[in-house]
Amino acid sequence: MWYRALQIFLPLIMPIFRFRVVGKEDVPTTGGVILAANHVSYLDPLFIGVALVEHQLHFMAKKELFRFPFFGALLRRLYTVPVRRGQMDYTAIRQSLRLLKEGEIVAVFPEGTRGDGMALQEAGEGIGFLAAWSGCPIVPVYVQGSGKVLPRDKRIPRVHPVTVYFGHPLRLGNETPHKESRRDHRRLTEEVMKGIAELKARSHSPGA
Repeated sequence: MWYRALQIFLPLIMPIFRFRVVGKEDVPTTGGVILAANHVSYLDPLFIGVALVEHQLHFMAKKELFRFPFFGALLRRLYTVPVRRGQMDYTAIRQSLRLLKEGEIVAVFPEGTRGDGMALQEAGEGIGFLAAWSGCPIVPVYVQGSGKVLPRDKRIPRVHPVTVYFGHPLRLGNETPHKESRRDHRRLTEEVMKGIAELKARSHSPGA
């Protein structure tokens, strides 16, 4: 109910932010899909969710957010997967693998925490592990402008243009899930971050 309510309400206010979506046609419409996005604002999931409003997304969010009773309950109703930061959270990965196997879309912030919007941060190996074991395509995502709407040191959103860019799917494995080494997981993660970086560069080019 809560997710559906947001699907109806949020698109109504997007014109305030001159909201745009670029490359949405590249997101696979069938089968499990992993979205890998940059992260600079708590509002990033909302903008990504509106960009793919016809789909139900499952976001991975830091476990600390679930400590607050009301907010934690709300996150669960919004199909959010809690994940422990700073380590390989196999419980969260198993839950995400199950969702992907069921053909769902799982959205991940590989950087693990909000950045400053200037440079992408180093990513953990979780996204590479998830891709290797699921065999699902990864779609790089770059959200531009959300850090201006709600910067890290602010509590009240401001009006600023926001654009969500989707890249071409990275098919990092064959159709059969494969179990690679930790070095391979790191390589897959680096390819994902390269895809996000390319979208960031594209967003700053004339006419983007």
